[in-house]
Amino acid sequence: MDQYPEQQVVVATGLSKQFTLGDTVGHALRGVDINVANGEFVAILGASGSGKSTLLGLLGGLDTPTAGRVQISGIDITNMNENRLAQIRNRRIGFVFQFFNLITTLTALENVELPIQFSTADNRHSSRQRATELLTLVGLADRLKHRPSQLSGGEQQRVAIARALANSPDLILADEPPGNLDTTTGEAVMGAFLDARQEMGSTLVLVTHDARLASQADRTLTMQDGAFVL
Repeated sequence: MDQYPEQQVVVATGLSKQFTLGDTVGHALRGVDINVANGEFVAILGASGSGKSTLLGLLGGLDTPTAGRVQISGIDITNMNENRLAQIRNRRIGFVFQFFNLITTLTALENVELPIQFSTADNRHSSRQRATELLTLVGLADRLKHRPSQLSGGEQQRVAIARALANSPDLILADEPPGNLDTTTGEAVMGAFLDARQEMGSTLVLVTHDARLASQADRTLTMQDGAFVL
């Protein structure tokens, strides 16, 4: 994918995030700017504590910046109330967390169905069909009725990818997706990510400390001490 449409899915300017520990004020982010085009895959590379996960949380509306603004698909989410933010997150943003965050009492199919049911009035049959298609896309057609405890780490991560794609979001945010998997399983999970992205044309922002994974992105940005470095 050599060129991207003019539309910017992410436009974030001057993002700063401060935190207070006793009498000390720290800076998790220091005036970060980032734009991500429609269909682009951007990897944010950096060591633990560099600010990359903080940035991802701000882009996804999971946290509020101390200063700066965030727009997702032209919608300013910076000071949006929680109810409206929840709608934006469900319909426009897909999250893949390092520790999966699957609901342990639900099957793989039910985990993927859940965000669809929250966002649409469509009947249960259509949500089940959509969830089945996505789990098939990530190679889990034979694991639909398995609960997380019955799945390997790599399989759980692929369920999380399918769930992130459930509502065809404008943006997928992934925080160290293969981070706690062995190398072979991590590569398989990353392959599922890239296959899904190719199939659906999703915009993907992935944070990682692994330069090998970052090399698969269209563009790589490196963070250090809360800012991008050249």
